[in-house]
Amino acid sequence: MLTTDPRYPFKSIADRKLAHEKIVDQIRDAIFERKLRPGQKLPPERDLADIFQASRATVRSALLTLKNGGLLEVKQGKNGGAFVSSNIGETELSRVFRDIIGLKGISIDHVIEVRLIIEPQIAYLAAQNAGEQEIEAIWATVRELEQLFKKRSTFHSPDENFHKALAQATKNPMLSVIQASLIDVLFKFIYKVNWNKEYKRNILRHHTNIAEKVEKHSPEAAREAMVLHLSDMKRIISQLPMTRSPRWFR
Repeated sequence: MLTTDPRYPFKSIADRKLAHEKIVDQIRDAIFERKLRPGQKLPPERDLADIFQASRATVRSALLTLKNGGLLEVKQGKNGGAFVSSNIGETELSRVFRDIIGLKGISIDHVIEVRLIIEPQIAYLAAQNAGEQEIEAIWATVRELEQLFKKRSTFHSPDENFHKALAQATKNPMLSVIQASLIDVLFKFIYKVNWNKEYKRNILRHHTNIAEKVEKHSPEAAREAMVLHLSDMKRIISQLPMTRSPRWFR
């Protein structure tokens, strides 16, 4: 029977009435203190039960709480198990955003207005702070989207990843989490749209323009380029009948 494991900073739970909460707290603290790293796999459920001296049902419930909170990812299959999330915070915040949008009846125009406040500053900071690696990551999404648009009228991760790569280039983790969560909500809608040739040309032109300004480390020009891009997207999206649905974000 395991009572400890030197690879993990866990200890047995003395008070069975608070076992669930204490297990959640120990794993959460280990993640926040970087004793568990993003992508790291936790011990199997049965081993955790031995380490914590708790039932497997209690351990399973604690892992589910952490999964629902976005701190853990649970994968199935031979190499499955519970892993520390690589995108801590984004999944949960996206869920909160969707709930708020549904509860308050927030329109897609409101979401784009928020993007117009946040993302031009992201472009500005990206142009200030991006290194070679971040610049290459931005250009990689531009090339990927260009290739995808040659094959289909809808698009998926390349456009989303362009905006996330810009946020990463700011080197401000808080901005990255907020922006990525907002993008996740909006792009569930955007993925449903069929883009004609004119729209696709515009998107690629805007992305290329922004990437060039970031590469040249021209913050003001990058901010202006992002404003033009989002204003154009707002114009296009506002013409789509599906934006009138109160459940556009689903």
